[in-house]
Formats: sequence, structure tokens, C-alpha cells
Amino acid sequence: MITSTLSFAMHILVGSYRVLAPLGQLLEFVLPYRTMAKAVAGKIDFNTKHLKRGDPLPPYNGKLRVYNMRLCPFAQRTILALNAKNIDYEVVNINLAEKPEWLTSKSVFGKVPSIEIKEGVCITESLITVEYLDDAYPEKPLLPKDPVRKALDKIIVEATGPIVTLFIKSVKAPDTITEETISSFYKALDYIQDKLKERGTQYLGGDAPGYVDYMIWPWFERLLVLNKDDARASIDPKKFELLMAYLDKMKRDPAIVPYLVPDETMIAFHEAFKTGSYPNYDVLDLNTK
Repeated sequence: MITSTLSFAMHILVGSYRVLAPLGQLLEFVLPYRTMAKAVAGKIDFNTKHLKRGDPLPPYNGKLRVYNMRLCPFAQRTILALNAKNIDYEVVNINLAEKPEWLTSKSVFGKVPSIEIKEGVCITESLITVEYLDDAYPEKPLLPKDPVRKALDKIIVEATGPIVTLFIKSVKAPDTITEETISSFYKALDYIQDKLKERGTQYLGGDAPGYVDYMIWPWFERLLVLNKDDARASIDPKKFELLMAYLDKMKRDPAIVPYLVPDETMIAFHEAFKTGSYPNYDVLDLNTK
């Protein structure tokens, strides 16, 4: 009797394996680079040396990798999404003034961010990397499931274009800032504040930050520091009370806090652009771990 029962059990196990094994192979084919999100083990080293021309490519160790520049607002989008979703990853920082010869093998446009999801398989452009991460690691979604809400959130991100433009001009070509630049900037601020009022939630993404919040934060982090003494482009705390309260909450978000840059460091890094020299990409204390 016992022998018969054991034989029957073995038959069921073998049969189940024969059914499930092809299914597992099919899933691996459909989602070849999908791995389960897991809590980030320890502290991510954000401040690695920025690799430049002549520096070797670090060997790939199988962990999701971000080709990054520590003070790049576009790359920061990808970092914030990874942090928010508790994905384990490593950072390889790039000196964008003296790019390593191998960078185009990891980023087709030779830009950051680029994420390497499997050796030799890389995805570039900030918004594309974040959407990929949201699809591949769905445990904590950043984008809404509702297609209308998803589209509306993406419109808000697009509406921040004038804020991005003002930031870039402020840093690299302040003489090119016009009345239209400033007017468009304030219209974008009005639009974001109006959306906060309309939605009636703590964040644009709801009760917790989502895709839209993390995608627009990097420019606000910089403008709040770099333009606070510029009367043309400062954010009036009375007129934009709701927006400023929102930004204060964002600054305290757990995905943002570990990647914040001290004000004096932010200023020092960007000053170089105004003199026409290359910025110090390693301006952060690399010995601080």
C-alpha cells in the first residue's frame, strides 16, 4: 500500500514537472530579462568615480546596472524609479566631458541614463528606462493602470518642458533667457499647481509619489537651489504655496533622500558651465560611503 502510494506520488510529481517545465521555458522566453524586485541590499554606492576616456569597462556582475552621471537630472529619473521600487542595482558613473570609448556599446546615443538588464542588453533614455522598469518590476507600480490617467500624467511631465528649458539656460546660457522663457516657466508652474488642486491629493501620483512626481522632481531640486536668488525665476512661496508644500514633501520622500545633493555641491558643480570649463564630475566626496 505504501509502495503504491509513493509510486502514485512520484507519478504526479514527474507529470507536473513535464507540464510546468515548458511553461517556465515559455515565460523565460516571453520575459527573458525579468527578475523579481527585491529590497535593496545595503547602501547603493551613488558616488563612484566618473569613468572617462582610457578607463576600462567594469566587468558585468549580473546585477542590473545604471550608466549614470551623478548630477544629471535625466539620469536621476531612472535612479529615483529604482529606489522607489526597491530594486537592487549598481551604478557606473560616466564623465560626460571625456566619455569612455566603450560607452556607445552600452548607450546607443552615448548618453546617460542607460540601464544594462543583461550583459550587452541595454535600454536608454530616461522615460523609456522608467517605463521598462515599471513593466518588468510590477510589484510597486509607478504608472497608473488606467490608460486615461496614465496619459494625463505623461502630459504633466511634458508640460514641465519650459522648466527644463529655464534650468538649462540658467546653467549654460543665462544671456539667452528671454521674457518668453520666464513667461513659459511660470505658466508651467501654474499648470502643475492647478493639477495639484484639481487632484486634491498629496502628490500628483496620489497619496504616494508616482511616475509623474519622480519624473519632474530633478529640475525642481536644482531650481530651488540655483535660482533662489534670481528674481526673474524664483518661486514665490505665497503665490505657489500649494506647489511649495508639495515640493517640501517630495524632498523628504525615502526614494529621493539618499540621492539628494547638498546645496553648496549643486552650486559648485554648475558654476563651471558658466565659465566654459568642464565641471568637476567627482565634486562629491568619493570617500563618503
